[in-house]
Amino acid sequence: MALAERRDFYTGRMNETDVFGRFRPSKDFEDAYRAIAKENGFVAYKTALDLVRKHTDQDPVNPIQPFAKELRIAVIDALSLETEEQMDRLKFYTAVGTAADIFHGIDGWFEYTDDDGNKIIVTLDVTTNPKKETWKADVIIQEVADPSEDENRFIADAERYAKEIVKQFEVKMSAIDVKTA
Repeated sequence: MALAERRDFYTGRMNETDVFGRFRPSKDFEDAYRAIAKENGFVAYKTALDLVRKHTDQDPVNPIQPFAKELRIAVIDALSLETEEQMDRLKFYTAVGTAADIFHGIDGWFEYTDDDGNKIIVTLDVTTNPKKETWKADVIIQEVADPSEDENRFIADAERYAKEIVKQFEVKMSAIDVKTA
């Protein structure tokens, strides 16, 4: 049974939290957010990502949620990152419940810093809607097996989504190469 199929009352927000975990803000997050947010709470896209990046109370190289952790490992493998230094350049951020999620449809993202210091971001959206056809993120994650019920499928799901994420990284990295050529 997929995480999204557990209960009839299972909401999209519950699924996002199960898959990526909820954003855990640092102590100074609220003040930083209030200082820049519009009256309705809106924060521009890049600023919303910066807030999460700068004010998370989680280690971006060691995600808490099992799927986020497994997905990061699968992306590391798919990118053929071998050294600790290379692996530490791949970070995962959950944005569930933040302005990036609410206003920009971004539940999380992977960020890789290349040898030249360029930050390449692949954004992710988790949904329980199997018919969702439009989204704002680079990769949509629609179904993840429950690891307690089918660990092999859970790992296969991470590997499948990792391939999509790596494709996005490759497209974005080649765009950087074209600009610098």
